Amino acid sequence: MAVLTQDAQSQLARYLRQMRVALRGHPSVDPDDIERDVLGHIDAELAGHHEPIVESDLRRVLDRLGAPSQWVPVEELTPWWGLISSLRDGPEDWRLAYLSLTLALVGAMLSLGNAWLGPLPLLFPIVAFFMARASLELLEHHDEPVGARRWLLYPVLLPWYVLLVAALLLWPLGPIAGALNDTPAIQEWMARSNPEWFWMIAPASGALALGLWWACLGLILRSFPGALRAALRPFADGFERRHGTRLALVGSLVAAAAGTILAIILI
Repeated sequence: MAVLTQDAQSQLARYLRQMRVALRGHPSVDPDDIERDVLGHIDAELAGHHEPIVESDLRRVLDRLGAPSQWVPVEELTPWWGLISSLRDGPEDWRLAYLSLTLALVGAMLSLGNAWLGPLPLLFPIVAFFMARASLELLEHHDEPVGARRWLLYPVLLPWYVLLVAALLLWPLGPIAGALNDTPAIQEWMARSNPEWFWMIAPASGALALGLWWACLGLILRSFPGALRAALRPFADGFERRHGTRLALVGSLVAAAAGTILAIILI
């Protein structure tokens, strides 16, 4: 047997253990024979490689061998058992992807017409989100593309990312609306201003607040573009400093336009 690093030994032991679990209950197959075949195939594939064999090299060989559950005879593998085996024995990133989408769907179904459950249904999509992010981390660790997993992971991640981006961009509107509606001094000042343009004060004030915030946010993201890439992975992987500069420029233009409109109204 080729000499393996400690990580590679752990990877091989996990594969063989999953293979034996998959073969449990199938007397037509001898797990010892299958294990000898697997080890012989690995030795043949790694012949001539520099030793010790690292985990990435062993993983490529195991990927070519297939999932541990594939050693179960096809005639004994029912569709339901095949699904259970893929969730139990398949690669961790695939299992996490399947489970994350399942939890998100369960949370969505529980939230429909089950008000008595309270905030409990929200727990499922939260856990699903972290599972999806963990699956992405595993793929990045193994230097693998997302591939077909995107159909399982992206529906879980996108709603949270949309909420995050909306909150990040629009949060100044809340304090501005509260100040305009709940502060008597501001309402009195607005009433004394040009009544013909009174209806434009609130939108212009909101636009001014948004523009100033976008300008600041753009400068922050220009300095730390990696923060947004990490927060919105993988959708913001192409975000660069120039995008932060553009956001700051747009914010400055919006703030300038809104400030000009307010100045005209108040003069």
